[in-house]
Amino acid sequence: MKLHIATGVLLFFMTGCDGVPDADVVARAGKFQLTRDELLASITYSSPEDSLTASAIYIEDWKDLASLYQLALEEGADEEPEVDMLIEKAARHIVVQRYIAGRMENAEKEGVYAVDSSEASAFYQEFSDSFLCSETVYAVSRYYASTPQSASRIENALRLYDGDEQRLQQLIESIEPGYAGNNRRVPPVRSLRSLEQLHLENDTMKEVLPTLLPGELSSVITVHDSLFVVMEMHDRVKKGSKKTFEQAYDEIEELLIVQKQKHYYSTLLGEAREKYQ
Repeated sequence: MKLHIATGVLLFFMTGCDGVPDADVVARAGKFQLTRDELLASITYSSPEDSLTASAIYIEDWKDLASLYQLALEEGADEEPEVDMLIEKAARHIVVQRYIAGRMENAEKEGVYAVDSSEASAFYQEFSDSFLCSETVYAVSRYYASTPQSASRIENALRLYDGDEQRLQQLIESIEPGYAGNNRRVPPVRSLRSLEQLHLENDTMKEVLPTLLPGELSSVITVHDSLFVVMEMHDRVKKGSKKTFEQAYDEIEELLIVQKQKHYYSTLLGEAREKYQ
């Protein structure tokens, strides 16, 4: 969000206020207008619900920034000697950030960060002790519903699962279409997380979780009057035990991808230094 706001400051300096159709304007502050395209390009979200929250926060920040900017112009703040230098500096940062992001995105599409099983296996063998669990970790899915009846139907669908993931997903969505978080991932979630990292909504869920074995479902749990949940345990590793290679694979893959991204950035920086320094 800070980067988006900083970018907004620069755009206020660099652009005017060309008229756009009213239907495309989502906020106004004085002579400035925030368009739908700018809003969508400036926020990140993982679900429709998240987009509403992200949009509301961004719009409020944008209006405050636009208002303060216009007040600053009225008082001549843009005429200070350092302003042009700061704008140029901010422009360089933004251009470089976008350039690097574009190069790294292309590298990802080309498979530069791809991790094969032999790399992951070698990493696991070299650093196997780092996969000892200092606390019990769980791979668990949660399915939410607005009524206990809908939650029971989801529980029955999960218990009668016959291996057809697409059919099961469609059935869950038809039972409770309001919760985007009910989407199943194929293969099932392998990310093992501690109790604290799971952010369970109430004490009942925290009490039920340790009683579930891999492959087991909880009964319907009441979160509050209009929210109910069923938990599905995919996997768990007890405190003091070591994750198997399969259990640690996602974590290893993420670590190796980060290493490859850092190496790619270093190569890109080296290219720039060789050419211009």
